[in-house]
Amino acid sequence: MSRSKGKRLTLARGVRFSCMQCGDCCRSFPISLSPSEAERYEERDWTKILGENHPPVVNYVRRGGGTLRYLARAANGWCLFLGEDQLCEIHRHHGEPDKPLACRLFPFGLADGPEVDGTVVLGRFACSAVAHGEGETIQSHRKELDELVREFHEVQPPRVASGPPRLPFSQGLDYGPDEVGLVLDLVAGELENASRPFPERILAISKFLSLVATSRFKTINTGSAKKAIHGFAEGIHAQVGRGLLKTPAFAPLPQRLLFRQLLAMAARRDSARLVVAGPLRLLARRIGNLLAGLAFMAGTGVVRCVGREKPAVLGEVRRKGPPANPADPAADGALTRYFLNNLTGRFLFAGSFQLEQVLPSLGLLLRQYPLICLLARAACVARGGEEVGRDDWVSAIRTADWNFGHVPWTRGPFGGLRGRLLADVEVPLAFLAECTGIEPEPAPEQAQAAS
Repeated sequence: MSRSKGKRLTLARGVRFSCMQCGDCCRSFPISLSPSEAERYEERDWTKILGENHPPVVNYVRRGGGTLRYLARAANGWCLFLGEDQLCEIHRHHGEPDKPLACRLFPFGLADGPEVDGTVVLGRFACSAVAHGEGETIQSHRKELDELVREFHEVQPPRVASGPPRLPFSQGLDYGPDEVGLVLDLVAGELENASRPFPERILAISKFLSLVATSRFKTINTGSAKKAIHGFAEGIHAQVGRGLLKTPAFAPLPQRLLFRQLLAMAARRDSARLVVAGPLRLLARRIGNLLAGLAFMAGTGVVRCVGREKPAVLGEVRRKGPPANPADPAADGALTRYFLNNLTGRFLFAGSFQLEQVLPSLGLLLRQYPLICLLARAACVARGGEEVGRDDWVSAIRTADWNFGHVPWTRGPFGGLRGRLLADVEVPLAFLAECTGIEPEPAPEQAQAAS
């Protein structure tokens, strides 16, 4: 990780960003406001920009006993201040510092660091520029991010704990932040090893996490346990390199149903206006999500990939879609950046992330892998392509990242069951064959028997 001396600001790896001025974020994402921002915007005369008799510029929503504030949307669902040239009218007339903090922070998100009072900055791959991996490195934005993080903490002070917190790793097992950080750093180290293709690195990561979980060490940051954890990582790395470990060939029915639910949520992006919707519209959306989930669980459903005008029918994608090879250079680079950003950016400690336990959170992240492969094929089919290309992988990652971690999968009546299913960090790789359209290579003993 990148860290400035004397500062508790950590930057994720794998992130590059230079604004493309496409206006996509202004059209697609709700813009939250602090109380002071809402008051300032309401008091200002916007006639010159919005004309006479313009609608209120701030929407207020009651949620969970509190009040949320959002910048208003136009009738077409875009930000009220998005100009015809796709540029911000607040920026144009009043300067960048007067824009909402949420806008100035985008496409970066904040997470609690390994230290109690630390902050980690990660990228949001729903942004086109970040997903393309082009532009300036995140390190070049450090000065501005330092200032934005300080401003954010003035509005929302960082969490202060009386002592080192314990984090629920899996059912009945808690670890300290440094111990969780050790696991995440070892995983990130494997991910950054460019000497082997991405599929082999992810296989090693899933096997390593599974072994850590089954070891049930009460502590992993001292003595023999720490040595064993490092030994696990080194040993699995070597075994994968020799071809001794293989991806699981089968996923049981409950796992398959959960995966299709995840796919349904990725395929149904929430409108930015939904955050201010009333109870009836929210209920209608939930019913729609339920019906979509049932359709996907039945193996059907419609996939709408970001950046594609036409949808793709899931059945057609599986039958006719060209294969998506995650070992191709374009796919390898895009997937590596995405996973490295989430791991080094401590995605599971971000404020918007809705899962509590570490292992199910990592299991959810690993399920993004086959899901992205399937969405890349869908993006290709939607544009009428014959071969999955770089832009299809970008579209897939943006689609998968849109709602990632925003659904509280481990809460509610079935939360415990879903948490146990997500904690299986090896089973996501069982979906690769159907999602990539590439049959796995037979094991050596099967090949010998066939010959």
